Amino acid sequence: MARILWIACAQPGSLFPAVPIALELSRRGHELTALCEPRSQTMFESLGFAFRPAGELARHRCTFDSGAYSSVRDARAALHSGCARALYGDVRRELTAARYDAAMVDPLEPGGEFACEACGLPSFSYVHWRMNEIGLDTWFSFHVWDRTRPGAEAFVEWWNEQRALLGLGPEPRPLQEHLWYRHSGDLTLILGLPELAEPKGALPRCALRVGPTVWEPPLEEPLPEWVERLGRERPAVLASVSTVGAVDTQLVATVGEAVHGEDLEVVLTVAADGALPPLPANVRVARFVPHGALLPRVAAVFSHAGNGTVTRAACAGVPLLLLPDGRDQFDVAHGAAAAGVALVLDRKDAEAMRVRSALRTLLEDARYRMRARELALRAARYNAATTAANAIETLLSILPNDRPTARSSVVVSRPPASVGRGASPASGAEDVVGRGSTRERS
Repeated sequence: MARILWIACAQPGSLFPAVPIALELSRRGHELTALCEPRSQTMFESLGFAFRPAGELARHRCTFDSGAYSSVRDARAALHSGCARALYGDVRRELTAARYDAAMVDPLEPGGEFACEACGLPSFSYVHWRMNEIGLDTWFSFHVWDRTRPGAEAFVEWWNEQRALLGLGPEPRPLQEHLWYRHSGDLTLILGLPELAEPKGALPRCALRVGPTVWEPPLEEPLPEWVERLGRERPAVLASVSTVGAVDTQLVATVGEAVHGEDLEVVLTVAADGALPPLPANVRVARFVPHGALLPRVAAVFSHAGNGTVTRAACAGVPLLLLPDGRDQFDVAHGAAAAGVALVLDRKDAEAMRVRSALRTLLEDARYRMRARELALRAARYNAATTAANAIETLLSILPNDRPTARSSVVVSRPPASVGRGASPASGAEDVVGRGSTRERS
């Protein structure tokens, strides 16, 4: 059995999708040690994983002074570079102190993958956000790119600057694979419903679609009594507006105005801290109720198009009204609309009357419910954790006889048959083979 260092991100939207894979690997007898910011230690240990604190990364986040920069773009770029250096140092120290056979890496902060490359440690990564598979690196596009130069050219220059800061040479993979530079060249697991990926691009040989991974922490106390009654007397709507950062008060106010006087029961889940605007009597604010308990009881979901919320709703067969704002949310919303399970509004034009009208359409037009339920039936046929673990174990079985060098692609895999709409999901990875082979691409 293998010893695996799990280099994780503490944000729930990044962490939760990877938990089922880690649990399946542990169930099969592999030994996983999580390296993450100290605030997540209790959760990892409650799941049975050993823990190593990413202390340097946590200190950098706490001491970073965004006010020292002339623009938000410059501050974000500097924070990202600093986090990459800090995590790189945390991982290098752990790899010096203990022996591991491979690393499971969240590639959103590339310091972990850079450290694996520098140490020659094989790695596999997981994509927990919605990629634009024919576009540009999502984080770079939203936070750094100033759009004065072609995107690919600007990204490759920026990426190689990040590598140079850590003493690494230029990225060895070809320019046409720039979208995948952030991800492992050994094995990249693409999480989420393939039916919601629109448009799809050609995958590199190391990438594999595995399906959705839906996980929430176990409840620490019983659900409130009102949850059991939700949706019994009138249609219920789940409004999920924020999982990271400050509360989106304008969006909350729009929700309240749109549903005021409507014969609806609205549950507003807000994970972030912050004051809320006045809301009508048919809106209930719930800060800590898991969506998994609410989705079977609601008729629609109103959301900012976070990938986790949209994936959960689609797997539960619930149609959505989406108001994307940034990051991967536009790609998430586009995919859900193309699948016929969502309506999408531009935030600039999303006054209360338009939101109310769209919500009524979603609730009254049976076609949205029908398509959402059809998608849920297809989603239920995936077994993403098993598919991912099978591919990982194939990678691990190759390594003793074919030890990879940095950034070498040693595993190629045929994706599940369900990468296109209308196909049947696969229950496991197929035909994972060694270096130099070819595979069917999506």
